[in-house]
Amino acid sequence: MNKNKQIKIKNSDIDKNYQSLLQELQSIINKGSYSAYKAVDNIKVQTYWQIGERIVREELKYQDRANYGQYVIQQLSIDLDIRRDVLFRIIQFYRVYPIVGAVRRQLSWRHYLELIRIENEQKRIFYENKTIQNSWGYRELHKQIKNQLYERISPQEIEKALQIQLPAVQTLEIFKDVYSFDFLEDKITKKEKNLENQIIRSIESFLSELGNDISFLGRQVPIKIDDNTHFIDLVLYHCGIPCKILVDLKIEKIDSGDIGQMNKYIGYYKYNRQYEHEKDTIGLIIGKDAGKEEMRYALGGLEESIFVATYKSKLPSEAKIRNAVKKLT
Repeated sequence: MNKNKQIKIKNSDIDKNYQSLLQELQSIINKGSYSAYKAVDNIKVQTYWQIGERIVREELKYQDRANYGQYVIQQLSIDLDIRRDVLFRIIQFYRVYPIVGAVRRQLSWRHYLELIRIENEQKRIFYENKTIQNSWGYRELHKQIKNQLYERISPQEIEKALQIQLPAVQTLEIFKDVYSFDFLEDKITKKEKNLENQIIRSIESFLSELGNDISFLGRQVPIKIDDNTHFIDLVLYHCGIPCKILVDLKIEKIDSGDIGQMNKYIGYYKYNRQYEHEKDTIGLIIGKDAGKEEMRYALGGLEESIFVATYKSKLPSEAKIRNAVKKLT
């Protein structure tokens, strides 16, 4: 446990705001701790970005108060049991990458610990691209930086590395009509909460089934509309678009009311939680079944912002599919 000496600030309003900040950051940390190690590293990067953004926002709010930034770091180090040097790196990470869409899911937290030390932006992007292109681990990245690869190669090679870009993402091509949730256990999908819990426990498999470049941001994320609090089942982020994806999970047949609810949530995010560099938030409703006609009429005009899909916990084998086709011919 961190035993650093506490900094005292006598102000009840500041203490109240600090407690609110502490609870919010504890929530962020808890949301990022549900998956196996491989998925955790990507979630760790996303979680640390959120922590850095929130702390910097708090510091800016009270920048006129002497020692407040130091007080916040000191207290968070104690209350969250995170070393001060780690918190400082998290904040530095956010300052170097203030746009979450610029955070590359192919890179681990240890990669970023190497990259945030590079002050020159062009040089940093060069090493980002070379790491992804060559699948370098963080040790190899450290070695290449130490050996001054950037300084040793020609300007033409540097320019070539900087021009490497991922292809543009078409929103309509991302989502499928049916997802295979073969990691689910039938007995626990009787309630939506149980379905959500199982997805969280298998978050790596879930994200893999959804596709590439999608990261997990949170579960049961609260939003307040007209003094009523609503909870969004899952919030994801697509780095390639870039945009947030709100996920609503249903164990029954999806109906028009679910479409209206999702459209409301998307509207809220558009006006309250969408950064300028992001494209409009997308809604994804995944249920056990969906009527094609009802969905067509309910989605009238919303086809590019709300996507409806069904899930199957056990897809039929190829042999069963072939037999079924034979019976139809």
